[in-house]
Amino acid sequence: MTYEELKKNQADVIKLLHNAKNKNKLVHAYLFEGDSGTGTLEAAKYFAMMLLCNEDVPCLKCNICERIEYNSHMNVVLIEPIGDVIRKEQVENLMHDFSMTSLEKGPQIYIIKDADRMNTSAANALLKFLEEPAKDHYAILLTNNHKRLLDTIVSRTQYIHFKPVPKNFIVEQLTNMGVDKDAAYVISHVTADFGEAKKFIEEGKLVLFINLAKKIVAAPFKKRDQYVEYYLNKPLLDQEKDKSWHLIFFDILILIHQELFKKANDEKTLYFNSILDNIKSEQINKQQVLNDLELLNKYEERLNYHVNVDLLYTSLFVEL
Repeated sequence: MTYEELKKNQADVIKLLHNAKNKNKLVHAYLFEGDSGTGTLEAAKYFAMMLLCNEDVPCLKCNICERIEYNSHMNVVLIEPIGDVIRKEQVENLMHDFSMTSLEKGPQIYIIKDADRMNTSAANALLKFLEEPAKDHYAILLTNNHKRLLDTIVSRTQYIHFKPVPKNFIVEQLTNMGVDKDAAYVISHVTADFGEAKKFIEEGKLVLFINLAKKIVAAPFKKRDQYVEYYLNKPLLDQEKDKSWHLIFFDILILIHQELFKKANDEKTLYFNSILDNIKSEQINKQQVLNDLELLNKYEERLNYHVNVDLLYTSLFVEL
């Protein structure tokens, strides 16, 4: 997410930080909570720029701002998990560095990404650091779930929630990158992280699952059996061992059915029109679509448990 996009999508957060600085009401520790892709890390770096850039509002282009952006400013330290864990040694090294006189002028800021991944020793070490804040030292903890942090840590921070990124924004950005509109729409319901979105696209599976879902949903309108359509394409699902892809496949089926229901109500459909344009609204049984949606949600929930995926799909498409 660019800083201009951050200002647009998280305008309330940026306004709060600027107001706190302008009114001299900054606190020594902040907790930024938001899903992946909502801009928590970008906002943390922007906050550091606010404190260190020579302009009233970060210029985003001076030597200071650029060094913060590329993690090379000595007054801004970023801690990330090593092997999915933030260890005590990382926090202790941070405390040691911040106890020394900085070689550069201005406040010192430390950012802890995925702060909820601190082990117990690291969390306790950080707690001591938060309890005895030094002047011009600022902490920014980033997480997607503050409930996984110690209550004593949360209580010593100012909590700031980041709004989910609007799905239409994600779709627009992805289609501008040349991604198929239907694929962009599906991705917008799966992730708001453009790095993760790029992986979905590069992997190539998504288009295969979308095309299969389209065939299955369109089958009854072509006087074909949905189970037969599933059976003919069964190898695609059988060889997929990653449960997350099966959950995505269910999401695709649900999204197509939602557009199908719009079509039944003579509403404008924006996605999956490669099949919906060939279906007349009077051909669609609204109650049947609602029943199918309920069934899809029920079977998707079953995927969260240890089940035989082949039997799950067989049972689903027999019922559909």
